[in-house]
Amino acid sequence: MVKNKDILAKLLATENITVRRSVKAETASFDLVSRVLVLPILKITSGDIADMMTGHEVGHALWTILSEWKKALEEENIHRQILNIVEDARIEKKIKRKYPGIVKSFITGYKELAADGFFGRDAPDMRMPLVDRINLHAKMGWTGNIPFSEDEQWAVDAVAGVESFADVKRVSKMLQMDYVESQQAMDHDFGEDFGSSRMDGGEEYDISESEAESGGEDTSETTTRES
Repeated sequence: MVKNKDILAKLLATENITVRRSVKAETASFDLVSRVLVLPILKITSGDIADMMTGHEVGHALWTILSEWKKALEEENIHRQILNIVEDARIEKKIKRKYPGIVKSFITGYKELAADGFFGRDAPDMRMPLVDRINLHAKMGWTGNIPFSEDEQWAVDAVAGVESFADVKRVSKMLQMDYVESQQAMDHDFGEDFGSSRMDGGEEYDISESEAESGGEDTSETTTRES
């Protein structure tokens, strides 16, 4: 079954990406340099969760371009977590369009993760940063019952409307400015909990040569454990 899932990921990505499963990984990730998709070995992982995580990271493989990602971070100084949240919304929308059969796995998979406390045990409320609430809403839709004020609807609509990476950068800058202004009013900066509701580990490119060769993850259980 694991081998079949790995082959499916390669087919969906339309390239010979490497798929690894790790007991050390807390969440899924895709390395834009080494083209390694890492899936966590969770205590409880249903077929829908596995397919959803695979579909999500395949979306990054298909549509998140390394050169554009680096430029956004290094030259345009966009906050990595904000950029990742908005890019997540874009690539998930695109992967669902490209492979409509995976939509059910996304809906069910996120519901199961939420029920298991993957995004936190407490129900999201207005004390959670706007970008984190938007992230959960983009993943779970209105079924997640994520609260927003009328003044925040612009952000919800902006993220929902992203199509290109240029859109992602533009909306990310808007969210970053809004967040910084709100935190300055409270004499705060980006806190430790900021971005804590993200599902995946973000898109990486600053890894060492040795990590690139090994994928940067524990591979001892790659072929023996099924997620």
